Amino acid sequence: MATITAFILIGTADQNHSGIIPTHYIALYEGDHPSLSLYKFDNSKEIIRIKPAVEKLVDNIYLLIHTFILKAEVNSINTLNGKEIHNLYNDRRKKITYEQIMENLKTYDLKVVFNILAGSTLLNQLDRIKDYPNDFEVTTPEFRKEYNNRTGKVEFIEF
Repeated sequence: MATITAFILIGTADQNHSGIIPTHYIALYEGDHPSLSLYKFDNSKEIIRIKPAVEKLVDNIYLLIHTFILKAEVNSINTLNGKEIHNLYNDRRKKITYEQIMENLKTYDLKVVFNILAGSTLLNQLDRIKDYPNDFEVTTPEFRKEYNNRTGKVEFIEF
């Protein structure tokens, strides 16, 4: 069973109070194989779900942001069915390089907030997040208190 191991908020930075004014979010589900689901904040409707390569999670997150949010493809989503949405994503993936995405990101007022939970594969890819030129924040676990079903005890872990 897949569990959510990270939430990624996408929007613009609030210049007066820090933080973010979100428009979309991505949920990272992990289990047998990771998947990324992109949602719109105003209706929580899933726009697309993809199965990224584990070693390219950050790059695939930014490809989703670039293809469906920044390049306004999301506006035509309501007229597309699921297969057409995936074809659009796969066509974009074949045509665009991550260097082009990074270059394009410089022209947008974009902030991405990565809220990463313990056990997430993204914890091993924090340096890749730093490579992207947009505004970002990353939150990682400081400590965790959780009941362990196997031991029957509550465990407190500091990272």
